[in-house]
Amino acid sequence: MSGALGRPAWTGPLRFEAGGATYAGALRLVDVDEDAGVVGAHAQARAATGWAGVAADLSLRPDGSLDADVRLSGDADDAVRVALLDAVRERIAAGGPSLADDPAWRRKLAIRAGVAVAVGVAAGLAGAAWDRRRRG
Repeated sequence: MSGALGRPAWTGPLRFEAGGATYAGALRLVDVDEDAGVVGAHAQARAATGWAGVAADLSLRPDGSLDADVRLSGDADDAVRVALLDAVRERIAAGGPSLADDPAWRRKLAIRAGVAVAVGVAAGLAGAAWDRRRRG
């Protein structure tokens, strides 16, 4: 089970619609109980507009069932609870998004690319300065 549910591929950004609002948040792995075959996770999301949020502590059982302790805040109603759990189930069934869909991963990649460009520019300028000095 931990091979199927415990892999980090199904964690990451989470988006869903409920009650006419778009919710965005994240699904994170908390722990894996290898002996019991239970995976613990935490999901949370908040409305893109307005005042509403939802958080859930999740237990994924070996039989595929999902136990959840869901907490609503603000204007969130039971439709948000259902939409969050449906989004989590879909994510687990799909195996997760591509890393390219993860904003945090894209930021890390952009920073690394920026550093690589800066190093290349610095090397080019240093080479040009050395060449000018050598030609004298």
